[in-house]
Amino acid sequence: MARGNQLIRVLAAVFALTMTACGGASSSSSGNANFTLKVGMVLPFTGDLATYGPSLDKSARMAVKMVNDALKKDGINVTVQVAGSEDDQTTPAAGVEAATKLVKTDGAQVVVGSMSSGVTLAVAQSVAIPNNVLLVTPTSSDPALTTLKGKNQLVWRIYPSDLLQGAALAQAMGDTFGKSATINVGARNDAFGTALAQEFERVWKAAGGKIGQEVIYNTNQASFDADAQKLASGNPTAWMIADFPPTFAKMGPALVRTGQWAPAKTFMTEAMDNNDSLNQIGAPATDGLRGTAGSAPAGPSADAFESAFKAANPGAKFTSFEGTSFDAVVLASLAAVKAGSADPSKIKLQMRAVSGPSGDKFGWQQLPDAFKAAQQGKSISYQGAWGQIAFDQNGDPTAATYVLWQHQAGQTTNLKTFPFGQPR
Repeated sequence: MARGNQLIRVLAAVFALTMTACGGASSSSSGNANFTLKVGMVLPFTGDLATYGPSLDKSARMAVKMVNDALKKDGINVTVQVAGSEDDQTTPAAGVEAATKLVKTDGAQVVVGSMSSGVTLAVAQSVAIPNNVLLVTPTSSDPALTTLKGKNQLVWRIYPSDLLQGAALAQAMGDTFGKSATINVGARNDAFGTALAQEFERVWKAAGGKIGQEVIYNTNQASFDADAQKLASGNPTAWMIADFPPTFAKMGPALVRTGQWAPAKTFMTEAMDNNDSLNQIGAPATDGLRGTAGSAPAGPSADAFESAFKAANPGAKFTSFEGTSFDAVVLASLAAVKAGSADPSKIKLQMRAVSGPSGDKFGWQQLPDAFKAAQQGKSISYQGAWGQIAFDQNGDPTAATYVLWQHQAGQTTNLKTFPFGQPR
């Protein structure tokens, strides 16, 4: 028995040493991993969202440079490489073609894109999921992305779902017009417009409000006068319209011609929160227009990021959404370093662990410290240029900051900022 006990003690000691050695090579710690992560961008350089695409591409490339600088400073043998930037033309077909090139020809393991929900859904279903590529959309908000069939943790978003946006919009309109008001709803006939209209109407009616006319209109129709006449009818208290600037440049004047509609009684969303675009549409259709938009939390971090973007991209237009593509690149890179691999199957398993809310807090200006922690396998609460994302199990941010904006006398200003949701 004594000799048997001694043998047991020796075997136990060997087992303990073996487990310690295995622990040092954990799959959530990169150790001395040496790899290149290829990131490609699918963004709208033309089409309805072309006002934003070029700037988001620049901020994504800025993130790649800052990430590589941080990795070099840390002595981590990982490089993030831009596989390319492709124009989705704000259309699903072009987006699929662009993403296919990045993945099949250029070898992208991570795709940042797109802005339009319709494009992102098409890219996810036709390219990212079948090819096991990580897709991180900066601004797509359609709730359909949450429950997208077969996505298997490959699809993530930085901008909040319309489940939050619809509620934020309903709250802002309730505060302005009263919660029992009658609202006419107009929306472009695509994934963004129809999903937002549906969610707004659900929240509005649940709070005791009434919906008058609902008009879903095609973006390429020859005339908007008939739809505008219906949308303006019924003497509602106010209007909610989900649209992009190029289409509202046609719908807005058609609404003005009805003589029954007022922009000052109309709320829209983030896609219209662009002073240049509103001024191009013209004061008769935009003066007094208000809306809600997801935003980076105001403060020193946001101010510093805007300054950094302008310094890195002299003369480039800052639209306020640049933080979304910047954080998309940083979060995917942090997850890759924590996973110790450029394999999307491993990266996806670390996306929540680097987004918070638990873990050590690191801001976007502390990337060397953040990547060092990721290499050591630690959980990270990344405080990004867009704020804290805190992904849930569906790849959605669990909280957001919104602004209430107004366009008046040729200027767009933020009237107030309010939080929505709770990081978890």
